[in-house]
Amino acid sequence: MLRKRLYHIDLLRFLAALYVLFFHYCFRGYSKDNLTTLQFASIEEFSKYGYLGVDLFFIISGFVILMSALNSDITRFMISRFSRLYPAYWVCVLLTATVLLIWGVPAQKPSVSQIAFNMTMFHGFFGIPHVDGVYWSLIIELKFYIIIGLILLFRAIKYIKLFALLLLGIAIMQLIFPFKDVSFPIRLLYFITFPKWSSYFVAGMFFFLLYKEGFKWKYLLVITMCYLTSLVYAFEKVDYLIAAYGQEFSYVTVALFISSFYALFYLISLEKLKVINKKYFLTLGALTYPLYLIHQNIGYIIINNLASYLNKWVLLALSITLMLLLSHFIHKIIEKPLGTYFRFKLSENKIILRIQSKINTNYTI
Repeated sequence: MLRKRLYHIDLLRFLAALYVLFFHYCFRGYSKDNLTTLQFASIEEFSKYGYLGVDLFFIISGFVILMSALNSDITRFMISRFSRLYPAYWVCVLLTATVLLIWGVPAQKPSVSQIAFNMTMFHGFFGIPHVDGVYWSLIIELKFYIIIGLILLFRAIKYIKLFALLLLGIAIMQLIFPFKDVSFPIRLLYFITFPKWSSYFVAGMFFFLLYKEGFKWKYLLVITMCYLTSLVYAFEKVDYLIAAYGQEFSYVTVALFISSFYALFYLISLEKLKVINKKYFLTLGALTYPLYLIHQNIGYIIINNLASYLNKWVLLALSITLMLLLSHFIHKIIEKPLGTYFRFKLSENKIILRIQSKINTNYTI
């Protein structure tokens, strides 16, 4: 039996989302694709690394999803993921699409079919554009959930460490045999197993195992391999960003950020950060998902439409405040009650109960 909730993970989740927001509002919006008209030059050096907040999200996902999966079965896991992800996501897609259709420039306005496909969250598997660019990371999360779901379906959770090592092995394999140089079956394997990001998920899983079972050198060895793999892919991303933005990005700074992510989770796993394990961080954690989903395109439109009326720093503070308030509203009025409703209804659904019973029967024989 595991101990109390780790509220400092809620804090990390919120800080990661907030840093992604700063990346979009204070760096990317002005620096690429003319998404906003305001430049925040004095904090660009800080904001330009905010994209790494997503890397931290993936470590968190590896940790908390394994925690959930170890005490679950396939139906409970899928119900949990569906009720957690979709209610807020549906609202955020519709809200973002509405704002883009009313106030967005022609190139931003999504079609009805694009909106409909985005509502499934699987649109990225078929090359359909995102209503909001931040949705790309949800596709990676979905792939991870599908892998964990299949493991649960075939009652193979006891082999979870082996599956995690396979994911890491494929990530290392892509470094040796790049996507462009391999045959279609290997490309398909890469597509399914998201090698550029899987080292973070695997690290999160082994951090959870450290937390659950206590310190083990073999777990630390795997985490170290994940760390080194993460760095290599992160440096590749730096090369891409330098070319895409025409600006310098520091390999050292990126390495320091990723090192801090790993160090923080190492300390959390060994319960060395109890001093900041405070229940009130749960409130911040609750804002994270809707904040991440709505902040980018809606924020750009707010900034662009009010830029000529307000001081840019006042406008930045106002935009962040509005996003936080809207996120709180979405969580309290939509995400929490609808999530609870769907969880209850799906758990009591006769068809799902019948499927669950057949799965259990088949694996009992």
